[in-house]
Amino acid sequence: MRTSLALAAIVFWSLSAVLVTDAQSRRRTEFSDWSAPVNIGAPINTEFDDNVPVLTKDEKTLFFTSTRMPGGEGGEDIWVSHRRNKNSRWEEPVNLGPTINTSFMDRMRSISDDGRIILFQSNRQSGGYGGSDIWAIVRKNPNDDFGWSEPVNLGPVINTQYNEVAAKYLFDERHRNGNLFFSSARPGGFGGPDIYESEITENGFASPLNIVELNTASLESCFWVRKDGREIIFSTNRPNLTGDMNMYDLWVSTRSSVYENWSPPESLGSTINSEGYLDVNPMLASEDRMLYFASSRPNSHGPAGNMDIYLSTRTRLR
Repeated sequence: MRTSLALAAIVFWSLSAVLVTDAQSRRRTEFSDWSAPVNIGAPINTEFDDNVPVLTKDEKTLFFTSTRMPGGEGGEDIWVSHRRNKNSRWEEPVNLGPTINTSFMDRMRSISDDGRIILFQSNRQSGGYGGSDIWAIVRKNPNDDFGWSEPVNLGPVINTQYNEVAAKYLFDERHRNGNLFFSSARPGGFGGPDIYESEITENGFASPLNIVELNTASLESCFWVRKDGREIIFSTNRPNLTGDMNMYDLWVSTRSSVYENWSPPESLGSTINSEGYLDVNPMLASEDRMLYFASSRPNSHGPAGNMDIYLSTRTRLR
């Protein structure tokens, strides 16, 4: 009963989020090419794996995943850092603590626009459906880093005995239409993780639909959907079919409105993607002009192959 009430609260808060209007979804936006990525440096990046950057709407709070020790609960944990303004240095990160983090993988995925809901990926054994699942935590005060609820599993419509990898909410301004985008390795897809979409109603999640224009027999995993619902950046190892993680690159697809199909995906190219290394976990910020992502490309913070967080920018043309 407690879990059902918590899940209902998550859906209610989600449907109260203000994101896009139909007019905005149809307005065409064009951008320049992405700039060469810059490592965002210490104290966010360390000799450990630092991954999955997710900023709040005001861009003064950064949630991310790290294996750093001491201070962690073991494996991948979710950490948080603050800064006074967009031009300030990030403060020393703090672990969200044992209410959220476990000795298993607890990987940040997304935060709602109002800062009250976090979706994260975890392979914790207690309360899961097998493999890794999508979980949610909520808070009443969007400024309270330690006011999060106990984690709630999103349930069997979304989670399966296979791996569910990434997730993000998308809602319209009228609070009538809501969708959960997520990736899953469930049977019935094209191969490996595919990207799915589930409509959110007052009764919960509708049966997920495979977004066929985005998926292939390769792996499509972590992603970020732009706030207006017209651009998605995601990680894929296409056309590689071996499961080699180092072949993951960032690709992009767009659509003219939320009622249209996605365009054929295209690679973000050699400016963003590094040959032979992982480029994953994208996140758009600053009115879609900044791209945060994680990469295993060589860096000065640790051994070869460790993950660091990078930033690239683009200019709005119209």
